[in-house]
Amino acid sequence: MLLKDLYYMTQIAGCGSLSRAARQLGITQSALSHAVSRLEREFSVPLLARQTGGVTLTPAGQAMVAEAQTILFHCRTMKETLAGYAQADRRNLKIGITTLHEKYVIPMLVKHYSASYPQTSITFVSAHSDELEEKVLAGALDFCIMPLPVRSPKLAARKLFSEEILLALPASHPFVSQFPPGALTFRELALLENETFIITRKNGKFAGVCLDICGSLFPPVNLIEINSLDTLYALIAKNTGVGFIPATLVRSEDLGKKIVCYRLKDLQARQTFVIARDPARELTAAAAEFIGVACGLFAGQTQTYGNLAAEAVPLSSPRQPPDAQNAAEPGV
Repeated sequence: MLLKDLYYMTQIAGCGSLSRAARQLGITQSALSHAVSRLEREFSVPLLARQTGGVTLTPAGQAMVAEAQTILFHCRTMKETLAGYAQADRRNLKIGITTLHEKYVIPMLVKHYSASYPQTSITFVSAHSDELEEKVLAGALDFCIMPLPVRSPKLAARKLFSEEILLALPASHPFVSQFPPGALTFRELALLENETFIITRKNGKFAGVCLDICGSLFPPVNLIEINSLDTLYALIAKNTGVGFIPATLVRSEDLGKKIVCYRLKDLQARQTFVIARDPARELTAAAAEFIGVACGLFAGQTQTYGNLAAEAVPLSSPRQPPDAQNAAEPGV
């Protein structure tokens, strides 16, 4: 049974004539007759009574038309409903991302996603992690990209990437001549106890990781708090203090000229980013597509992210003694 045949039957009932119904439908009378014949063969009952000047519905035909109108109504309703979902999927994808990382993560993700799904309109909302969690739970965001930990037990998290955190010093700092770039031990890092540390806002997650690194050795006494990773980078380059920066922020053209970076041996110097969403809300098709592209992108670049510090920061130097070279860790 074809939906179009049912539709044809409703048109015949309204017109009372095969020829008039065929003209209204824009098909031949023969095609319309074949449609009626298909239905009559399928249900083994006559549906039309042919008369001079037109046709009338048999009792079986009347019953079919009544049911056909109901079926066609539900089909139209289903199409309208699904069209609404499709429109929402394509035009209203809303993604949250932490303020500190939006500049570095968004361009990469949008470039790859839009290449496959150019019809989708994406709105990014930048905020701190706690606010993003609230927006996801309120349904204002499809999901958010944020660092661990996820505080709300109502949210589900899927790992996106993990980035290494490096110690960054001005290239002119005396420490650099004593310890060429490589991997620092606890003992070497402890020599920076009295330095001025530049951190992002103290109650943020990135600052928390950085303070934990210092706290395992010494509580940093001199602190400068800022709100931007770019500002942090610039202040270190200007010899205002020392600090920790994500490996993804390191610009190779600045290494050795403006800043020097060290990997932190035997310390938990990593920050893991996840996609956090409310499992009680069904993902739209666009959200599922975006998550698939994002996870696939970073899965394909695991080596790049994991080894970025090793590629950007030389782990050995002609000034290092052989023992120091042997102690340097390989790329993570």
